[in-house]
Amino acid sequence: MKAYYTELDKKEILIGQKERHLDARQLKDIPIFFVVGRPRSGTTLLRTLFDAHPNVVVPPECQLIVNLYPKYGKLKYWSKEKLEGFHHDLQSQWRFDLWPMDRQRLYRSLMNCVGKNSYGTICKVVYHEYRSIFKHGMLLALGDKNPGYTIYTSRLLKIFPEAKFIHIVRDYRDNFVSIRNVDFELPFISITVSKWKYFVRKFRKVSEKHPDTHLEIKYEDLVTNPEEEFSELCKFIGIPLSDKPFDFYKKSEEVLKIYPTDLILKYHSSLLKKISTSRIGLWKKELTNSELRVADACAGKYAELTGHQKTYPKPGVAAHLRSIPGKCFAGLLYFVTMIIDSFPYRLRMAILSKAPLVIGRFYLSIFDKKKLRELDKHMKQKPGLDNGDMAGKLKPVRQ
Repeated sequence: MKAYYTELDKKEILIGQKERHLDARQLKDIPIFFVVGRPRSGTTLLRTLFDAHPNVVVPPECQLIVNLYPKYGKLKYWSKEKLEGFHHDLQSQWRFDLWPMDRQRLYRSLMNCVGKNSYGTICKVVYHEYRSIFKHGMLLALGDKNPGYTIYTSRLLKIFPEAKFIHIVRDYRDNFVSIRNVDFELPFISITVSKWKYFVRKFRKVSEKHPDTHLEIKYEDLVTNPEEEFSELCKFIGIPLSDKPFDFYKKSEEVLKIYPTDLILKYHSSLLKKISTSRIGLWKKELTNSELRVADACAGKYAELTGHQKTYPKPGVAAHLRSIPGKCFAGLLYFVTMIIDSFPYRLRMAILSKAPLVIGRFYLSIFDKKKLRELDKHMKQKPGLDNGDMAGKLKPVRQ
């Protein structure tokens, strides 16, 4: 890491305090890392551990870097007008409103970036303004947690050549059970496991070209030996080891004050407690033999490659046939995602705001009309619900 701090900087850089302020010049050389993986695989746990580290800040999930890249990614010189536009578009990013920060200070920090700056540096300025609930010291790294970024690591490396990536993989059967229990996506095991395999395959393909910047860990290892696993991750990122992250659950009251209580209790209640192994092996009680055969058929060789033993090494012809609709649907989603990524910014964002609900409804109209009726009923009960809210449930394109 470059020595960009002066002695005066070292006295003033205290994250979360009013006098702390790093400008674009200083933030340029702050390294960044990304936590990726399937939703409900432990990405939020990792994000919390790193955010609780005294030398790291990791804001909540928001895909602003990839979403705004088509419009601003190639800019080398930033005028005040461009920065105004960036700031305006930033406000419309899904979940950005959940980031605790001084919004006026964010605006001032961005306006101070007039001149030559990379897109990556501008994004770092935004991340730097996030205010964590944890106490910090000198900033040594910025982090990002976004499951959807698993398929964008090549693009992110172009934006941040120094970036590192941590891919956390959970047992594909437990991953499905967790997703189904919170009604996070379409609850079909063939779709979920096909997505799981696609994420693993995509990450590993890129990691073969960049082995020094891509690291894969197992969720089961992290919760079984958290201190040992986190120590290795700190070495990988290049930050000192600290035991403070493991006290993250002691901040539960602050978490519930800042973030929507219903969201936390439904999706991330485990973050209010100590790390435990209680969520390992849920599939053994909750999945039928038929579902297990389909899951094994969809996971293929990647089950063993990620250290997860199949229940049925040979699932049978019937299981393979039942898995075909889900495999095709998952493949279609990612094909459409790649096509949409090539569209101009405004068209791309307009489509992504509508696509989750439209595609989800289309699938349900064919394969689960009962679920579609439940969805329609839910929409009528909450008329203010928009497509962005439904993306939290369906999320077929971005996740």
